[in-house]
Amino acid sequence: MKLSFFGAAKQVTGSMYLLTLDSGYKILIDCGMDYEMKKNPVARAQLFPFEPVTVDLVILTHAHIDHSGNLPALVGAGFKGHIICTPATAELTQFLLFDSANIQWSNYRKTLANTKKTKRDYIEKPLFNEKQVKDCIDQFLTLNLNKDFRINPEISLKLVEAGHLLGAASVALTITEKGVTQTIGFTGDLGRANSKLVRNGEILEGVSYLITEATYGGRKHMVEKSAEDELLNYIQKTCIEFRGRLVIPAFSVGRTQAIVFTIRQLKQKGLIPSWLKVFVDSPLAIKSTPVYERHAYLLNEEAHSFMRENGSLFQFEGIEYLEDMDQHEELMHYYDPCIIISAAGMVEGGRIQEHVMNNIENPYSTILIAGYCAEGTLGHRLLLGQSTIKIKNKDKNVYAQIARTDVYSSHPDHDEVKNYILNTRDNSQGNFRKVFLVHGDIPHLEAMRVSLEESGLSGKVVVPDMLEEFYL
Repeated sequence: MKLSFFGAAKQVTGSMYLLTLDSGYKILIDCGMDYEMKKNPVARAQLFPFEPVTVDLVILTHAHIDHSGNLPALVGAGFKGHIICTPATAELTQFLLFDSANIQWSNYRKTLANTKKTKRDYIEKPLFNEKQVKDCIDQFLTLNLNKDFRINPEISLKLVEAGHLLGAASVALTITEKGVTQTIGFTGDLGRANSKLVRNGEILEGVSYLITEATYGGRKHMVEKSAEDELLNYIQKTCIEFRGRLVIPAFSVGRTQAIVFTIRQLKQKGLIPSWLKVFVDSPLAIKSTPVYERHAYLLNEEAHSFMRENGSLFQFEGIEYLEDMDQHEELMHYYDPCIIISAAGMVEGGRIQEHVMNNIENPYSTILIAGYCAEGTLGHRLLLGQSTIKIKNKDKNVYAQIARTDVYSSHPDHDEVKNYILNTRDNSQGNFRKVFLVHGDIPHLEAMRVSLEESGLSGKVVVPDMLEEFYL
């Protein structure tokens, strides 16, 4: 069989890998949007370096757009097969894809309105529309975790807990060709041990080849406190002591729910005053948050225990979920101490940029970056410590406190990924042949490669190039 790397190779986003069996049967694992396409030479190639109509099956590891975001375009280009994922992933992906379509068309219309007629033909059009999203959703086929599923006589599939996001799964494909059976493992995005809300990930067993993320290769999370202690420290200092506003950029799916749950715990313990309001300013977060309680069986024991004793994880006195623009505009004129949680996590697009603009020149406010920010994003530029920063073509002085925490990171660090890989090797009964490192920038992938080779995997670690192919 042949393994082709069509995304997230020597970069973080755009996960997309194609397995082509000797029989001609084709399986696409993930179909993510490539946020780095503009700076990648592969951008000159077509969106799919294969014919979508020839793909027989798609397996989706989880809902995040860099793994799911090109599925509607794939369907629009002729893919007719099933898209297999967990039930929770199917629900969350639906919300994310509709949101992505709306953002793309909104930005397109704005650009069109501000462009001369003679140049409008050169404006890049959205990748897909709402109809294609609906068509895509119709092709979803859900599969529960840890259930063996026979695709055809030569292929079986199992999804196991990845621990990264509600419903996120690692994929084990067991394939028999010419009398030889091999298991190909795709981790998708892994999660950290003992994270908020979701359960710990599980090790894949009996793997011959492993394709794994290494986003934080060479880096260690700097976390000395629990999520509750870490967040309480910023709340007390910013909102209570300085009477300022704590602004937290957060991804609408995953990060927002973890932060709100932490605040709920602090409220329950009486550590946050009743007068302090919490605003969640993200329509997508409002839609996706109930999915967590509908699929509570996927949550960890900490969340289950809290639900048994206190009820809802995300509803409490003092929290307001803002969906329409009128509520958003009202919040822009709210100057009392408060906590504002808004998307997007890298401070690129969404409502968060307006909140940052509104608070960046207030020395009593804090902007708390709670996750990874890709180079070039506004979040990344804020973390560089510049004294002035341009937001929406306006120069702003940076007087607010700019802080960062790794406590909510949904990706494991170097040691955690390394241990996962070594444990997978040990659980493979001597069949472990190669590990392919993806979903990371080159320095981090190379740091992981060197570390693994020094730990007994010499000659077995590969950092593939974009469009590179391997015969397994």
